[in-house]
Amino acid sequence: MKSEGFEVKASGAIARPKISIANVSNTLSNAVGGFDYHVLVGLRIIRRLTLKKYLYGESGDANPPVELPRQVWIIDRITSRDKMQVTFQCVAPFDISETKVPQRTILPERCPFLYAGASPDLPEWKRDRSGCTWHQEGKYSNADGTGTQYTVYVNPDDEYIIPSTTSFTTWPGSGNATLDGYYKTADTKTRFEANGETSSVSSFNYWQAAKATAPGNPADDNANWNRVRLYSAYSHGTEYFTYLDDRDNDYVTFTDNVATSHTNGKTLCWKARSPSKSQPPASGTYWERGDNCSKRTQGCKMRFGFKPGGGGSSGTSATGKTTTSTAKDLPFGGFPASKTFS
Repeated sequence: MKSEGFEVKASGAIARPKISIANVSNTLSNAVGGFDYHVLVGLRIIRRLTLKKYLYGESGDANPPVELPRQVWIIDRITSRDKMQVTFQCVAPFDISETKVPQRTILPERCPFLYAGASPDLPEWKRDRSGCTWHQEGKYSNADGTGTQYTVYVNPDDEYIIPSTTSFTTWPGSGNATLDGYYKTADTKTRFEANGETSSVSSFNYWQAAKATAPGNPADDNANWNRVRLYSAYSHGTEYFTYLDDRDNDYVTFTDNVATSHTNGKTLCWKARSPSKSQPPASGTYWERGDNCSKRTQGCKMRFGFKPGGGGSSGTSATGKTTTSTAKDLPFGGFPASKTFS
């Protein structure tokens, strides 16, 4: 690793030092873990200066350290990258072009945080990018105060994604329902096949009752019902489909054990983007993340305010009640323009 250009000047242009890192071995990745170099853009570089005699192991080493004032720089961009090395250009914190002050754009009812960017299983340097502490695998342990860990998946349409093994009752067409119970209604959907053709298939819509007495027929515009989606564990060789309404696309969970993957060993929820047979889930042509954020307070409440035990189903599966807990705190600063109600 080589750095240069850290001169301090009283006049003229502000210094823009460069840091070059060898790109011919895995020394760096072995030290800090595998990552794409682009994720370093925007992070801070702290340069610490002292005299040699104060270094650890020298005769005059000191604790706490004796040093000159620290210099803080921001990695602004990658200036070059080849087989030998990658070079970053740094700028002073007050010398970043096209940066708004204040940096965060405040929008009502919209969260600016990177979803799950501060997930507790991420390294500290990655957690600094966001204030959203939701676990990237959907793990949640504060749902009922018992310490039980639940798996909670919610899609960008603020719909719970629950196991396909959940029991559903066929809706009779009228009458009463069981509060938080699960029901299904028959439907015919247009499905895309792997060969590029379409077919009309018999299917179901899946619902959760938000009202017990005379809820009416399940529908997206009926507030007495919440639509839910189903996921199953990914099976190699099974064909997964997409539909004319992409909200009906298949959902799966998949544990990625590829050593070079940033999701190594993690179980994530995925949604089909294209009819896929023998194409394991990964971002790209065939799959996208199924558990993703709507950036609305509703999506945040459905996660951090999750109440387990919907429809009599409990345990660690992603089944819960239609109501959310008002006693749970949302991530601090996620909705700076939203009003607070007591």
